[in-house]
Amino acid sequence: MCGIFAYAGTENAVPLLIEGLRSVEYRGYDSAGISVIDGSGAIQTVKRGDHKSSLSNLAEAVSDRRVSGTVGIGHTRWATHGEVNHTNSHPHSSSNGLVSIAHNGIIENFLELKDELVDSGVEFRSDTDSEVLAHLVGRAVESGSSLRDAVVAAASRVKGNTAVVAVSANEPEIVVGLRVGNAGGIVVGKNDDSAVMASDTIALLPYTSEVIYLEPGEVVEIEQGKVRLFDLDGSPISREPIVTAQNFEAAQKGNYPHFMAKEIAEQPDAVQSAMRGRVDIASGTLSLPELSLEREHFGSIDRVILTGMGTSLHAAMFGASVIESLARIPSIAENSSELRYRNPVIGPSTLVVAVTQSGETADTLAAMEHARSAGAPQAVVLELEGSQATRIADFTLPIRAGQEIGVASTKTMIASMTTLLQLAVVLAEGRGVVGSVQVEKIVEAIAELPSLVATTLGLNGQVSKLATRLSEFEDLLYLGRGAQLPIALEGALKMKELAYIHAEGYPAGEMKHGVNALLGPEMATVVSAPKNDLYEKMLSNISEVKARGGEVAVIATEGDEIVGRVADHVILVPDCPELLQPFVTLVPMQILAYETALALGRDPDKPRNLAKTVTVE
Repeated sequence: MCGIFAYAGTENAVPLLIEGLRSVEYRGYDSAGISVIDGSGAIQTVKRGDHKSSLSNLAEAVSDRRVSGTVGIGHTRWATHGEVNHTNSHPHSSSNGLVSIAHNGIIENFLELKDELVDSGVEFRSDTDSEVLAHLVGRAVESGSSLRDAVVAAASRVKGNTAVVAVSANEPEIVVGLRVGNAGGIVVGKNDDSAVMASDTIALLPYTSEVIYLEPGEVVEIEQGKVRLFDLDGSPISREPIVTAQNFEAAQKGNYPHFMAKEIAEQPDAVQSAMRGRVDIASGTLSLPELSLEREHFGSIDRVILTGMGTSLHAAMFGASVIESLARIPSIAENSSELRYRNPVIGPSTLVVAVTQSGETADTLAAMEHARSAGAPQAVVLELEGSQATRIADFTLPIRAGQEIGVASTKTMIASMTTLLQLAVVLAEGRGVVGSVQVEKIVEAIAELPSLVATTLGLNGQVSKLATRLSEFEDLLYLGRGAQLPIALEGALKMKELAYIHAEGYPAGEMKHGVNALLGPEMATVVSAPKNDLYEKMLSNISEVKARGGEVAVIATEGDEIVGRVADHVILVPDCPELLQPFVTLVPMQILAYETALALGRDPDKPRNLAKTVTVE
């Protein structure tokens, strides 16, 4: 869940390392640091653990010290071991000064390794687990090993998923990177006079559009204009680079005050992109060319399990709802971190659908590995093609939302929902549950989805007024039923992430089973209640809250003249088929959290203690 950038070339690496770290700072961080090999062959390391100021303070510090060198590594860290300070920041150096490393992942046996190193005379400077790698690599280099062999040997001793980059004073022209398991990606690229390595493709785009993704169990050396790939046994690997479709300009804010505002505004385009090449409005047909299942295989699927984490889990919940409703296959959404630990019954007739924006979420990858070992066919719904999840899955369903920089997901959720809706229709038609006439009607409805989402963006003024009011509360309750439950859960999650207000998403039917004890004037309630088969039940739930002195805000359907008589605040979204209602209720939930964060002076792009890509459990 941390950012890595490394450079080997002819220019001063220091400003390039700083800019490389800036390009991955959307992942979130509380510390930052760089190590470069200077003109004398010594490693110079500068680190800052100043929370959100770390990167700017680091840039100032390296400038003041006039640090320079043509080879180096950089790292932005989220603390997992040890408090946030300069010392615990990466990179970490070996006690003999020969090696510096940056590490993503958690070393599960670090106490055992640390005790061993301390007993042999090594003095630890930090409280991190990662420092053991620096000492293990440094000792091997001091004994005559190459940096690559030393990194591989050290990694073989640690338990847990690991991604590491390292430099050595003994080999001042190269950087070594290694990946074991799912501790975040490493991607490399080169041009004529430099080579670069990073945790995210976007960091490489100023240098090259041709990249190589490290698979688990691979190690790479980069130096000026060269990339060399090996397996852990030292055998060379030949792999052609691929051309990435990511666009560096797409990662810029433009005229928007925040990336999140830009990405919320991009949602009509994200929906349309997810439909491209799949929805044929003229012919009234819908297909998923990427899902290359034979027709007879559709009938053999007797259950669908969707899995994800956070926002992706909420998208998966929506997916389970529409797949079961349209395709009539028993479907359930499960948290990836729980799925593999409960020894689920999964087999060849179970379709597993993973939802993961980055394709590198550690828990989701582990759940996918578990499903693969059980022989289940798998599809993955994601943005970043070429990531680890695509190499585990049988089918990749790209959402095509475009690079998302804000830590809190917005357009990737709505694009994931669009893709899952299309999957539901394809499964339904493939199983003969719906015919061409019904598909044509669904396509006719889906064709309006981009414009419906665009219309909801015009609610910003109404939502902003409500946000000002909600910013005065310390506790919020979000209620939903049916397909609106994941929207309520997502609304609560966004409010927690961005505004740091305690918000709880809850099935409205569960209120009498506990949550009613919390109701009162101290806690406002946000209800997602568009006109559908559950509307009258939601009105009863709203009345329950009002009867106990609670203040209620409702997201309702345009033209609803009843809900305003029982609610304190009403946000009206466009009237649309029930199948599409979760899309139009989702957007005001996102805007509400964004505007509440602004009212409280929070930075919506960089919520505290959170990361864009979670590569550890």
